[in-house]
Amino acid sequence: MFRDVFFWALLATLAIVLEFLVFIPKKRYKRWVYVLGGITALSSFEGIRLFIPFLAPAAKPFPDWLRFIGFGLFVLGVIVMIGAFVQIMKAKKEGWRLRTSGFYGIVRHPLYFGDVLWNFGWCVAFSSPVGIWLTLVWIFLRYTLAVLEEEKLVEKYGETYLNYTRLVRARIIPFLL
Repeated sequence: MFRDVFFWALLATLAIVLEFLVFIPKKRYKRWVYVLGGITALSSFEGIRLFIPFLAPAAKPFPDWLRFIGFGLFVLGVIVMIGAFVQIMKAKKEGWRLRTSGFYGIVRHPLYFGDVLWNFGWCVAFSSPVGIWLTLVWIFLRYTLAVLEEEKLVEKYGETYLNYTRLVRARIIPFLL
């Protein structure tokens, strides 16, 4: 069971579902409950996906040039996530002012974009076709979470956020999604 890639894929998917559950409630519990739930869900989701490629490698490794590109996408994804997180922390210091430039001027959810990039790149770098297919499933889950998150953002920022969505069309992946 512990060497079965689909067991771990299921756990990672359940972790992102936990993320949904943390996001949806209307402040019924103390803030620390949501923070702890979010950290648990996110770390489980991210952590599990790190070793899935090792459980389901390709019968024949991908060419070195492709694996090198995969590693580059992994690094780029991590950079995007760190950059977006820094922008979020600056927004927090400014009373949660809506960010519309930097990474947020390219996609509305750069943390999700970085998440998709690092995971896809990691799976390519370690020659895991199963991991690549699972990344496509998780893109759908991230997209769904982005839609739910945007409902809350429209409630909070109103017309300002709607104008932002008209300027920055991509939710997660530039020019695609």
